[in-house]
Parts: sequence; structure tokens; C-alpha cells
Amino acid sequence: MFSLARALEDSVEINGEKHRLDLSFDNVLLAFEVLEDDSISNDIEKVSIVLQLLFVDGIEFNSLETMILVYKEIMEQVIGAPKQTNDNDIKEQDDIEEAMDIERKERYYDLHQDAQYIYASFLQDYGMDLFDQQGRLHWKKFNALLMSLSDNTMFKKVIAIRQRKITKEMSKEERQELEEQQRIFALNKSREEIEFEGMDLIQKQEYALKMLREGGG
Repeated sequence: MFSLARALEDSVEINGEKHRLDLSFDNVLLAFEVLEDDSISNDIEKVSIVLQLLFVDGIEFNSLETMILVYKEIMEQVIGAPKQTNDNDIKEQDDIEEAMDIERKERYYDLHQDAQYIYASFLQDYGMDLFDQQGRLHWKKFNALLMSLSDNTMFKKVIAIRQRKITKEMSKEERQELEEQQRIFALNKSREEIEFEGMDLIQKQEYALKMLREGGG
């Protein structure tokens, strides 16, 4: 949670000992890139690399379970990644359908693919050169500024194009123009998104349930 009443978090406590984290926005973005890297097929390896990036002084874990628990705490509590539903809460079909909606939910921006629009928009709205802020600007400050960009920035304009739906009130020319704009600014799909689209209904339900269980630990 972003609070002006408290200092921004930059550490995590493990076994009663505090460890400093590098939460500069560029380092967190690099961690996200690792998580989305399809060339690294082993999820445990991804988690290990991310933790190496985030811990300032490095750290060794006495078990795989501890490493995963620390990773989840950092992503959910410190960085602020969305928390998944606990396994104990998966009781009804509604939970599966909700999970499927989450997995199917269309992305309207990507921090990596939209980097040039984000850079230009920060410069336009805040006079801030993000390259000058590398290693300095905290992730949560970056995220607050990103979400507050004005509608006339390129980043927000691109999002608006991706979100806009074709309606029957549109003329043929308007539909064609929107389709062309959405083609130009379309996001590349991840391997998981492509695989999910190729699943039948039962496979999607099984996949969604698996994601909920993994998220809940």
C-alpha cells in the first residue's frame, strides 16, 4: 500500500534479520523481464534470479520453501504484485470462473513493450528523464507517477486505443481506422497467453485452478 504517512519499504525481514532490497524502478522492471523471459523455462530458476537482483547484499536460503515464501512476500507485500486467492478459498465453480476471467483479461499496457511511450510521457508530464532516474527512483514512486499520467500523453493515448471497442454506430472508415491503430499498437502475446488461447474449456478451467493453487501456496 502506498502511504505518505510512512517511509517507503526497502527491506524485508527474514528470521528476525532485516535485509536491504534494491527497489529502484529499473531494477524491479528488470526482475519483471526475467519473470516473462520464455527462454528460462524453470520457474524456480526465475525466482532465484529475481531474488539475486533484488537483494542488495545477496542472500542464501536454507530451503527451497523458504526461498519461495520470501519471494512471495516481496512480490505481494513490498513490490505490490496482485495476491492470488488462497487454496482454501477454492470451493465453488465461481472461483474457477473468476480465475478464468483473470487469466483471460486483456492487457492494455506492458511495462517492457511500452517503454518508449512511458519514457516520453514522463518527460512530457513531469520533465523527468527516466534514464537519469535509474538506480534512484523508487518503484512505488514510479508506479504512482505512471498511473497518474495525463490523458494527453502518448502512453495514455496508446492505452485508450487498445481499450476502445468497435461499435455499430461507427462508420466503415472509423472502424478501419481504429482497427489499423490497434494493429499498430498491439502488444505481443506471451507464450502462456498463446497456449491459453489454444486450450479448450476444460483445459482452461484446469489451468485456472492450478494458477489459484500455486498463488495460494
